[in-house]
Amino acid sequence: MGESGHNVAMRRLAVAGFGKLGSALVQGALQAGVVRAADVVVSARSDERRRQAESMGLAVEPWPGLVRDASHLLLALKPQVFAEMTAQRPPLLPTTGVISVMGGWSVAHVGQRLGTDRVIRAMPNVGAAVRSGTTALAIPESVPPQDAAFAIDFFGAVGAVLHVPEALMDTVTAVSASGVAYVCRMIEAMQRGAESLGASPAVARGLALGAADAAVALLRSEPHASPKQVRERVTSPGGTTAAAMGMLESGGFESLVIQAVQAARDRARSLDGGDARASDVGEPSGRL
Repeated sequence: MGESGHNVAMRRLAVAGFGKLGSALVQGALQAGVVRAADVVVSARSDERRRQAESMGLAVEPWPGLVRDASHLLLALKPQVFAEMTAQRPPLLPTTGVISVMGGWSVAHVGQRLGTDRVIRAMPNVGAAVRSGTTALAIPESVPPQDAAFAIDFFGAVGAVLHVPEALMDTVTAVSASGVAYVCRMIEAMQRGAESLGASPAVARGLALGAADAAVALLRSEPHASPKQVRERVTSPGGTTAAAMGMLESGGFESLVIQAVQAARDRARSLDGGDARASDVGEPSGRL
């Protein structure tokens, strides 16, 4: 953690938006001791989410009252909901640090709506729900060190944290957020391939997931090795893996993946601008 346990006790977190992503982030922070349940207040738009919050020992208050006395405010709302809720500026303290996980809203635009320059933009992926996520943080120079430390602690509780300039957030969306679906599509194709060769669905799924797990484990165990180096190491000339690689390359595999990433980046860029049209980029439900 970036701050001491004494400072953790002083943190009061307000969470605007307690959906799938918001609740997963809070759960991870509670389990890691980044915040205490007694110091968290959330806004919940459904009875189900309200009951979930109360079962976790969290206070529930409507917007904008929940921001009063908050040391940190997490915005885990759909962008169009945020636009509606900030039609009138909330009573935010000048000392409150803001973290936004909303897609399509820049640091500057969020700050303008809330009347503050203490805004951090974050883009977690759906792995946060199982504490295996990756979050990209864009932390402007105007943000005090204690706000940055809290954000690093908070998202570190649910996975890895990377620091990026805000200009790269659309690339983050295209690779880290949307990329989960690309990897699932590859696993899906491998599973179907195994089934076409006689494996049962359960065995096919296990084989495909095992290969994906092994690839990630190998790459994580050798942080200085490139994916190409690891791939070449397990590819014997003239062997079975080489036959499969040849088929993928003849079909333009790498080119297609690069084009897919670029298409996602372009779509994210077209939806940026801080308005209701951005509702499907980085949506707090985790769907992208």
